[in-house]
Amino acid sequence: MESKFLKIDDEKQWQDLLAKALFKTFFHQPKWEKFLESQFKWLRFEHYNYQDRALLSLVRINGKKLVSHPFCEYGGPLPLANQMDIEEFQNDLFSYFKKLRISFHPKILTYFTLPRNVKPQRTTYWIENLHQKTKDQIWSSFRKTLKHSIQKAEQQNLRIEKCQSEKELKYLYNLYIKSVKKHKTLAYPFSFFKYFLDSPNSEIILAKHNDKIIAGSVFLFYDKFIHYFQNTVDEKYKNLGANYLILWHQIQNYSGKNYQVFDFGGTRIGSSLQIFKGGWGGQQYPIFELNNPLKKDKLRNSKLRIVFGLLPLFLIKKLSPYLLKYKL
Repeated sequence: MESKFLKIDDEKQWQDLLAKALFKTFFHQPKWEKFLESQFKWLRFEHYNYQDRALLSLVRINGKKLVSHPFCEYGGPLPLANQMDIEEFQNDLFSYFKKLRISFHPKILTYFTLPRNVKPQRTTYWIENLHQKTKDQIWSSFRKTLKHSIQKAEQQNLRIEKCQSEKELKYLYNLYIKSVKKHKTLAYPFSFFKYFLDSPNSEIILAKHNDKIIAGSVFLFYDKFIHYFQNTVDEKYKNLGANYLILWHQIQNYSGKNYQVFDFGGTRIGSSLQIFKGGWGGQQYPIFELNNPLKKDKLRNSKLRIVFGLLPLFLIKKLSPYLLKYKL
Protein backbone atom coordinates (compact mmCIF):
# COMPACT_ATOMS: atom_id res chain seq x y z
CA MET A 1 0.00 0.00 0.00
CA GLU A 2 1.41 3.37 -1.05
CA SER A 3 2.18 5.77 1.79
CA LYS A 4 0.18 8.98 2.10
CA PHE A 5 3.34 10.73 3.34
CA LEU A 6 5.82 11.59 0.61
CA LYS A 7 9.31 12.37 1.87
CA ILE A 8 10.79 15.47 0.25
CA ASP A 9 14.58 15.32 -0.02
CA ASP A 10 15.05 18.04 -2.62
CA GLU A 11 15.59 21.42 -0.93
CA LYS A 12 14.17 23.47 -3.81
CA GLN A 13 11.04 21.30 -3.95
CA TRP A 14 10.52 21.75 -0.20
CA GLN A 15 10.89 25.52 -0.43
CA ASP A 16 8.37 25.60 -3.29
CA LEU A 17 5.89 23.64 -1.17
CA LEU A 18 6.49 25.92 1.83
CA ALA A 19 5.62 28.89 -0.36
CA LYS A 20 2.19 27.31 -0.95
CA ALA A 21 1.47 26.68 2.75
CA LEU A 22 -1.54 28.65 3.96
CA PHE A 23 0.25 29.35 7.24
CA LYS A 24 3.75 28.83 8.64
CA THR A 25 5.71 30.05 11.64
CA PHE A 26 9.13 31.57 12.32
CA PHE A 27 10.43 28.09 13.11
CA HIS A 28 9.59 26.66 9.69
CA GLN A 29 11.98 28.95 7.83
CA PRO A 30 14.62 26.90 5.96
CA LYS A 31 17.26 29.31 7.31
CA TRP A 32 16.32 28.48 10.92
CA GLU A 33 16.36 24.75 10.22
CA LYS A 34 19.79 24.99 8.58
CA PHE A 35 21.00 26.95 11.59
CA LEU A 36 19.82 24.24 13.99
CA GLU A 37 21.55 21.54 11.95
CA SER A 38 24.77 23.56 12.10
CA GLN A 39 24.50 23.82 15.90
CA PHE A 40 23.62 20.22 16.72
CA LYS A 41 25.30 17.37 14.85
CA TRP A 42 22.81 14.91 16.39
CA LEU A 43 19.86 16.62 14.70
CA ARG A 44 18.68 16.36 11.09
CA PHE A 45 15.42 17.57 9.54
CA GLU A 46 13.09 15.45 7.45
CA HIS A 47 10.28 16.92 5.35
CA TYR A 48 7.03 15.27 4.26
CA ASN A 49 4.09 16.11 2.02
CA TYR A 50 0.76 14.67 3.15
CA GLN A 51 -1.34 14.19 -0.03
CA ASP A 52 -0.81 17.85 -1.03
CA ARG A 53 -3.01 18.72 1.98
CA ALA A 54 -0.40 19.41 4.67
CA LEU A 55 3.35 19.61 5.23
CA LEU A 56 5.37 18.12 8.09
CA SER A 57 8.82 19.24 9.22
CA LEU A 58 10.26 16.68 11.65
CA VAL A 59 13.64 16.04 13.25
CA ARG A 60 15.60 12.81 13.42
CA ILE A 61 17.75 12.58 16.57
CA ASN A 62 20.93 10.52 16.35
CA GLY A 63 19.50 8.87 13.25
CA LYS A 64 16.78 7.14 15.31
CA LYS A 65 14.20 9.03 17.34
CA LEU A 66 11.79 11.20 15.34
CA VAL A 67 10.23 14.27 16.96
CA SER A 68 8.08 17.18 15.94
CA HIS A 69 9.74 20.51 15.19
CA PRO A 70 12.20 21.18 18.07
CA PHE A 71 12.64 24.24 20.28
CA CYS A 72 9.26 25.66 19.37
CA GLU A 73 5.77 25.55 20.81
CA TYR A 74 4.05 24.94 17.50
CA GLY A 75 5.46 22.13 15.42
CA GLY A 76 2.97 21.85 12.62
CA PRO A 77 1.50 20.46 10.44
CA LEU A 78 1.33 23.28 7.90
CA PRO A 79 -1.88 23.33 5.84
CA LEU A 80 -1.97 23.21 2.06
CA ALA A 81 -5.77 22.72 1.95
CA ASN A 82 -8.57 24.79 3.45
CA GLN A 83 -10.19 21.93 5.36
CA MET A 84 -8.96 18.59 6.72
CA ASP A 85 -10.34 15.95 9.05
CA ILE A 86 -8.03 15.57 12.03
CA GLU A 87 -9.11 11.99 12.81
CA GLU A 88 -8.23 10.87 9.29
CA PHE A 89 -4.92 12.73 9.55
CA GLN A 90 -4.22 11.14 12.94
CA ASN A 91 -4.89 7.62 11.64
CA ASP A 92 -2.63 8.15 8.65
CA LEU A 93 0.03 9.87 10.78
CA PHE A 94 0.37 7.04 13.29
CA SER A 95 0.14 4.36 10.64
CA TYR A 96 3.28 5.79 9.08
CA PHE A 97 5.10 7.29 12.10
CA LYS A 98 4.82 4.82 14.96
CA LYS A 99 6.09 7.12 17.72
CA LEU A 100 5.51 10.84 17.46
CA ARG A 101 4.14 13.83 19.33
CA ILE A 102 3.08 16.84 17.31
CA SER A 103 1.62 20.19 18.39
CA PHE A 104 -0.83 22.38 16.47
CA HIS A 105 -0.57 26.14 16.28
CA PRO A 106 -4.07 27.45 17.16
CA LYS A 107 -4.19 29.18 13.78
CA ILE A 108 -3.74 25.80 12.07
CA LEU A 109 -6.78 24.46 13.89
CA THR A 110 -8.94 26.68 11.67
CA TYR A 111 -8.01 24.34 8.81
CA PHE A 112 -8.85 21.11 10.68
CA THR A 113 -12.15 19.62 11.82
CA LEU A 114 -11.38 18.82 15.45
CA PRO A 115 -12.84 15.92 17.45
CA ARG A 116 -15.09 16.83 20.36
CA ASN A 117 -14.12 16.88 24.04
CA VAL A 118 -10.49 17.78 23.37
CA LYS A 119 -8.61 18.41 26.64
CA PRO A 120 -5.28 20.10 25.88
CA GLN A 121 -2.50 20.29 28.47
CA ARG A 122 -1.20 23.62 27.23
CA THR A 123 -2.80 26.87 26.20
CA THR A 124 -2.00 30.35 24.94
CA TYR A 125 -3.59 33.80 24.89
CA TRP A 126 -3.94 36.12 21.90
CA ILE A 127 -4.68 39.82 21.73
CA GLU A 128 -6.52 39.75 18.41
CA ASN A 129 -7.19 42.52 15.87
CA LEU A 130 -4.15 44.36 17.20
CA HIS A 131 -3.94 46.30 13.94
CA GLN A 132 -7.41 47.76 14.49
CA LYS A 133 -7.17 48.60 18.20
CA THR A 134 -6.00 51.75 19.95
CA LYS A 135 -3.78 51.68 23.04
CA ASP A 136 -6.72 52.78 25.18
CA GLN A 137 -8.92 49.95 23.89
CA ILE A 138 -6.22 47.40 24.71
CA TRP A 139 -5.56 48.94 28.13
CA SER A 140 -9.23 48.75 29.06
CA SER A 141 -9.21 44.96 28.54
CA PHE A 142 -6.42 44.37 31.08
CA ARG A 143 -7.08 42.88 34.48
CA LYS A 144 -7.21 45.53 37.24
CA THR A 145 -4.22 44.06 39.09
CA LEU A 146 -2.22 44.05 35.84
CA LYS A 147 -2.90 47.75 35.27
CA HIS A 148 -1.68 48.46 38.78
CA SER A 149 1.52 46.45 38.16
CA ILE A 150 2.24 48.33 34.92
CA GLN A 151 1.61 51.71 36.55
CA LYS A 152 3.88 50.77 39.44
CA ALA A 153 6.62 49.69 37.00
CA GLU A 154 6.32 52.99 35.12
CA GLN A 155 7.41 54.77 38.30
CA GLN A 156 10.66 52.78 38.65
CA ASN A 157 12.84 54.81 36.27
CA LEU A 158 13.13 51.96 33.77
CA ARG A 159 14.15 52.40 30.15
CA ILE A 160 12.81 49.99 27.52
CA GLU A 161 14.80 49.69 24.30
CA LYS A 162 15.85 47.27 21.60
CA CYS A 163 19.04 45.25 22.09
CA GLN A 164 21.61 46.78 19.76
CA SER A 165 24.88 44.97 20.34
CA GLU A 166 26.45 41.61 21.07
CA LYS A 167 27.87 43.08 24.28
CA GLU A 168 24.37 43.78 25.59
CA LEU A 169 23.26 40.36 24.41
CA LYS A 170 26.04 38.60 26.33
CA TYR A 171 25.03 40.41 29.51
CA LEU A 172 21.40 39.36 29.00
CA TYR A 173 22.48 35.79 28.27
CA ASN A 174 24.30 35.59 31.59
CA LEU A 175 21.06 36.65 33.33
CA TYR A 176 19.29 33.92 31.37
CA ILE A 177 21.80 31.28 32.52
CA LYS A 178 21.28 32.33 36.15
CA SER A 179 17.54 31.92 35.65
CA VAL A 180 18.03 28.49 34.07
CA LYS A 181 20.12 27.44 37.06
CA LYS A 182 17.43 28.62 39.49
CA HIS A 183 14.66 26.73 37.67
CA LYS A 184 16.86 23.66 37.04
CA THR A 185 16.21 23.59 33.30
CA LEU A 186 18.46 23.22 30.27
CA ALA A 187 19.73 26.35 28.53
CA TYR A 188 19.61 27.27 24.88
CA PRO A 189 23.09 28.12 23.56
CA PHE A 190 24.17 31.73 23.13
CA SER A 191 24.08 31.22 19.34
CA PHE A 192 20.25 31.05 19.54
CA PHE A 193 20.08 34.54 20.98
CA LYS A 194 22.66 35.80 18.48
CA TYR A 195 20.44 34.43 15.71
CA PHE A 196 17.43 36.29 17.15
CA LEU A 197 19.51 39.48 17.44
CA ASP A 198 20.57 39.30 13.78
CA SER A 199 17.30 38.09 12.27
CA PRO A 200 14.98 40.66 10.61
CA ASN A 201 12.08 38.52 11.87
CA SER A 202 12.77 38.87 15.60
CA GLU A 203 13.51 41.48 18.25
CA ILE A 204 15.17 41.38 21.65
CA ILE A 205 13.77 44.08 23.93
CA LEU A 206 15.69 45.10 27.07
CA ALA A 207 14.73 46.80 30.30
CA LYS A 208 17.43 48.95 31.90
CA HIS A 209 17.63 50.45 35.37
CA ASN A 210 20.30 53.13 35.79
CA ASP A 211 21.82 51.92 32.49
CA LYS A 212 22.05 48.35 33.80
CA ILE A 213 20.23 45.57 31.93
CA ILE A 214 17.80 43.90 34.35
CA ALA A 215 15.47 42.02 31.97
CA GLY A 216 14.96 41.08 28.34
CA SER A 217 12.48 39.33 26.07
CA VAL A 218 12.60 37.73 22.61
CA PHE A 219 9.75 38.42 20.19
CA LEU A 220 9.30 36.55 16.91
CA PHE A 221 7.45 37.90 13.87
CA TYR A 222 5.72 35.74 11.24
CA ASP A 223 2.61 35.95 9.10
CA LYS A 224 0.48 38.47 11.03
CA PHE A 225 1.73 37.32 14.45
CA ILE A 226 3.97 38.76 17.16
CA HIS A 227 5.06 35.83 19.31
CA TYR A 228 6.32 36.40 22.88
CA PHE A 229 8.86 33.59 22.90
CA GLN A 230 11.46 33.95 25.65
CA ASN A 231 11.97 36.08 28.75
CA THR A 232 14.48 36.50 31.53
CA VAL A 233 14.89 38.87 34.48
CA ASP A 234 17.52 39.70 37.08
CA GLU A 235 16.12 38.28 40.32
CA LYS A 236 17.58 41.23 42.27
CA TYR A 237 15.27 43.61 40.38
CA LYS A 238 12.27 41.36 39.88
CA ASN A 239 10.04 43.55 42.06
CA LEU A 240 10.48 46.50 39.66
CA GLY A 241 8.10 44.90 37.14
CA ALA A 242 10.39 45.17 34.12
CA ASN A 243 8.64 42.29 32.32
CA TYR A 244 5.32 44.14 32.51
CA LEU A 245 6.82 47.20 30.87
CA ILE A 246 8.54 45.21 28.13
CA LEU A 247 5.28 43.55 27.14
CA TRP A 248 3.27 46.76 27.35
CA HIS A 249 5.94 48.53 25.27
CA GLN A 250 5.68 45.95 22.48
CA ILE A 251 1.88 45.88 22.52
CA GLN A 252 1.72 49.67 22.27
CA ASN A 253 4.46 49.78 19.66
CA TYR A 254 2.58 47.48 17.27
CA SER A 255 -1.04 48.38 17.97
CA GLY A 256 -2.74 49.97 14.98
CA LYS A 257 -0.06 48.65 12.59
CA ASN A 258 0.32 45.62 10.35
CA TYR A 259 0.39 42.77 12.87
CA GLN A 260 -3.01 41.34 13.78
CA VAL A 261 -2.24 39.02 16.72
CA PHE A 262 -0.06 39.36 19.80
CA ASP A 263 0.59 35.78 20.96
CA PHE A 264 1.74 35.35 24.57
CA GLY A 265 3.10 31.87 23.83
CA GLY A 266 2.27 28.45 25.19
CA THR A 267 2.10 27.56 28.86
CA ARG A 268 0.91 24.63 30.96
CA ILE A 269 -2.71 24.84 32.08
CA GLY A 270 -2.96 25.63 35.76
CA SER A 271 0.50 27.17 36.04
CA SER A 272 1.24 30.59 37.57
CA LEU A 273 2.45 31.70 34.15
CA GLN A 274 -0.99 31.00 32.71
CA ILE A 275 -2.54 33.28 35.34
CA PHE A 276 -0.06 36.03 34.40
CA LYS A 277 -0.71 35.73 30.67
CA GLY A 278 -4.46 35.53 31.17
CA GLY A 279 -4.51 39.01 32.70
CA TRP A 280 -3.70 40.81 29.44
CA GLY A 281 -7.22 40.59 28.05
CA GLY A 282 -6.46 38.09 25.32
CA GLN A 283 -8.59 35.26 23.97
CA GLN A 284 -7.57 31.83 25.28
CA TYR A 285 -6.73 29.12 22.72
CA PRO A 286 -5.76 25.48 23.26
CA ILE A 287 -2.51 24.04 21.95
CA PHE A 288 -3.76 20.72 20.65
CA GLU A 289 -1.40 17.74 20.52
CA LEU A 290 -1.43 14.32 18.91
CA ASN A 291 0.57 11.71 20.82
CA ASN A 292 1.47 8.15 19.95
CA PRO A 293 2.23 7.02 22.56
CA LEU A 294 1.74 9.78 25.12
CA LYS A 295 5.23 10.96 25.93
CA LYS A 296 6.07 11.89 29.49
CA ASP A 297 8.68 14.54 30.19
CA LYS A 298 11.10 12.37 32.11
CA LEU A 299 13.61 15.19 32.37
CA ARG A 300 11.13 17.46 34.12
CA ASN A 301 10.66 14.96 36.96
CA SER A 302 14.20 13.59 37.04
CA LYS A 303 16.35 13.88 40.16
CA LEU A 304 19.16 14.91 37.82
CA ARG A 305 17.51 18.33 37.69
CA ILE A 306 18.56 18.89 41.29
CA VAL A 307 22.18 18.07 40.40
CA PHE A 308 22.00 20.29 37.31
CA GLY A 309 20.82 23.21 39.46
CA LEU A 310 23.95 22.89 41.61
CA LEU A 311 26.38 23.21 38.69
CA PRO A 312 28.40 26.40 38.18
CA LEU A 313 27.18 28.70 35.40
CA PHE A 314 30.01 27.89 32.98
CA LEU A 315 29.19 24.16 33.14
CA ILE A 316 25.48 24.81 32.53
CA LYS A 317 26.46 26.75 29.39
CA LYS A 318 28.80 24.00 28.24
CA LEU A 319 26.68 20.95 28.97
CA SER A 320 23.23 22.16 27.90
CA PRO A 321 23.77 21.86 24.11
CA TYR A 322 24.70 18.18 24.58
CA LEU A 323 21.76 17.44 26.88
CA LEU A 324 19.00 19.23 24.97
CA LYS A 325 18.38 16.14 22.85
CA TYR A 326 17.00 14.37 25.95
CA LYS A 327 14.42 17.10 26.43
CA LEU A 328 12.94 16.70 22.93
